[in-house]
Amino acid sequence: MAETVHHKVMFKALTHSIVTSLLFFPDEDFIELPKNLGLVSETVEYLTDDGVKLHNWFLPAEGAKACLLFLHGNAGNISGRLPKAAGWVKRGVSVFLLDYRGYGKSEGKIDNEVDLYLDGVAALKWLKEKKGIPLSQIILYGESLGSSLATELATREKFKGLILEAPFTNLLELARHHYSWLPSFLLRDFPFNNLEKIAKIHSPFFLIHGTEDEVCPYEMGQKILAQAPEPKRLFTVPGGAHNDLRDRAGEPYFDRPYEFLMG
Repeated sequence: MAETVHHKVMFKALTHSIVTSLLFFPDEDFIELPKNLGLVSETVEYLTDDGVKLHNWFLPAEGAKACLLFLHGNAGNISGRLPKAAGWVKRGVSVFLLDYRGYGKSEGKIDNEVDLYLDGVAALKWLKEKKGIPLSQIILYGESLGSSLATELATREKFKGLILEAPFTNLLELARHHYSWLPSFLLRDFPFNNLEKIAKIHSPFFLIHGTEDEVCPYEMGQKILAQAPEPKRLFTVPGGAHNDLRDRAGEPYFDRPYEFLMG
């Protein structure tokens, strides 16, 4: 009996490890630093509610009337998102770049969906308590995987806005698109149901998506947009793939969401 239980525990641990290896691709090394892009930065470290130490960057904009909480995708770390952050700082919006547990210099690792949400809650707490920025001045920006965290947070409170870049409907549908052989029970710890949650948000919504997205299909973004409450806007990048939207779209990549949320 004890041996059977042991085998079940080992199997669960193994399958969980396989799933997380398919979902998360963190990098500890920074490929760029804020100063190299002419950005003023503050290194931010704090503990989440479950005691994990996170390492992040706060990039202040002169005379900022809003702050963008940038929630990146499943690969790399915050250093690879500095060019995107710079576009917002240039427009007078401060940016908080959050590295989830296990990414960059942040400790720990993501074991389930809740871990990601704890990281986001801790970031908001820091912005409110240390910088005095109210939720009404915070824009949630979710890129790919980060769309799940951004959408979840947007269901809990009202923010200045919610921007999703290349989101997916839910992890099960996305997994079936890429890994048709993967049993659905393996994803029980990571439902990431953006399609269900988007109807419950309380903030203006802006969607950015490329028509040729090879990771999160454009059609998934359309489903999310259809379920989102007003006000909402769509910025389609013709021919845009998953990781080239900023380069392909140019300045409108920043201008369109900025005008919608700040204008």
